[in-house]
Amino acid sequence: MNARIRPAAALDPALSAAWEQLQRHYAAHQNSAPFWSAYQAIQDALTHRHPQHRIDVCNRLATLAERLGVVAHAQLLAERRPERVSVDRHAGSTPS
Repeated sequence: MNARIRPAAALDPALSAAWEQLQRHYAAHQNSAPFWSAYQAIQDALTHRHPQHRIDVCNRLATLAERLGVVAHAQLLAERRPERVSVDRHAGSTPS
């Protein structure tokens, strides 16, 4: 079962507005360069306003584009996990 994680409540109104904007641009331009320019501008504005939710914003917008039919399948970004560095990782790399 896939669980959907809801973004911070502050994102919901912004994403609703983004959805309306995307619909207008898609109706006017379909899947053309002006639509994608508008998509990029919307994404840039949202990620600047919500830097702590950048990946979620990008994934939600991609999902909205899929919902509009602009793309057949949205490619979502994965959360980056901090790389663990073990203490033994560099053992033996220093000459004796």
